Amino acid sequence: MSAGWIPPKDISGFLGRFHECRDVDDVFTRGCCYWFANILHQRFPLSEIVYDPVANHFATRIRGHVYDITGCVDGVYKMEPWEEFDDPLEKRRIIRDCIMF
Repeated sequence: MSAGWIPPKDISGFLGRFHECRDVDDVFTRGCCYWFANILHQRFPLSEIVYDPVANHFATRIRGHVYDITGCVDGVYKMEPWEEFDDPLEKRRIIRDCIMF
């Protein structure tokens, strides 16, 4: 087992805890996706928060795979690292309306 390797069952188990409540997917796919991405990033520190500007959706890249509340979403979105998002005006709007709502 290499350093930093995370067993997929650990990620799935962590995600499964959020499925114990009704409508949790709606909460984290329609307005709070940044906060779930942040939860994943805090739980799995060797990760990065990513953003799809067309879908206006945040997720987390962990060991080369992209996850949101629904699980692995590889290929579903065109994600870029949030830290590298370089449109200052749009970034301020996203922070205001999607993160600090």
